[in-house]
Amino acid sequence: MLLCEFFTNVYRPLRLRGKSAASTRLYGCLFRSFDRFLLRRGEVSDLDDLTIAAYLERRAAAGLSPYTVERERCGLLALARLARERNLLATMPACPQAALPERVPQAWTVEQLQTLIEAARLQPGRIGAVAACDFWPALLLVLYESGERISAIMDTPAANYRRPHLLVPAECRKGKKRDRVYQLSAGVCDLLDRLRLDTTGQGPLFPWPLSRTYLWGRMKRMVKGAGLGEGRGFRFHGVRRAALSHFAAAGGDAAAMADHASPRTTARWYLDPRITDHGPRPCNVLPRIDARIMPRQ
Repeated sequence: MLLCEFFTNVYRPLRLRGKSAASTRLYGCLFRSFDRFLLRRGEVSDLDDLTIAAYLERRAAAGLSPYTVERERCGLLALARLARERNLLATMPACPQAALPERVPQAWTVEQLQTLIEAARLQPGRIGAVAACDFWPALLLVLYESGERISAIMDTPAANYRRPHLLVPAECRKGKKRDRVYQLSAGVCDLLDRLRLDTTGQGPLFPWPLSRTYLWGRMKRMVKGAGLGEGRGFRFHGVRRAALSHFAAAGGDAAAMADHASPRTTARWYLDPRITDHGPRPCNVLPRIDARIMPRQ
């Protein structure tokens, strides 16, 4: 049986029911990469130890992030696990996780966030019926004050905004488990009011008439133009990371704001210690050593 057929007919209905479309899209990318590695269409029988290990080694050698390689490893093993349960595989492949570097989260400072908002205010043209210079600051500041993911905010109906509160439905959020209500500042509410939202129907809070891919592309160019970094970490999720870091620095419960089950998840992936760490640092409390530079003989 082809892997893509097993995914469509068995795995997705049983394991991804109710999940976001992004999960299905990522599996599609995985199958295309696996097919290129095999030089043919991948089959369920290809889910063995050596084949998976060789594929992951090839992906790592191609320069992919260790986290991307690990995500693909987990995806292939998840497929193998269900195939084994249904007696489509004789044995479960054993392919252990490779070492993953623990990166320090990088969050924008207040000054950098202000630079981003200024860049948003200078965006030309219109987005549907709304001026881009109104749309972008409102979107970024709603993301900042809520700490929500961009997909959740973009899917939230305009009818869920009742000044000063914004209710993001569970169906729009990652995991689809809980509604969240956020209180927005008067300034952000003024920006939303300028968008002339249709709060009587089911239209979105931020109508976007183009593809979501283009939304990410516009954000990427805006961040790059403002000199605030490049890469996937410096886009919409960068605003979420900054919000959680600054909230934690102010004494707030960042894990509760992020709606994470474990504070360790928040600390590892979101909190920039350069913003949140106010404790004593070794360089400030260790006995001072004379560091004068002696002339060379």
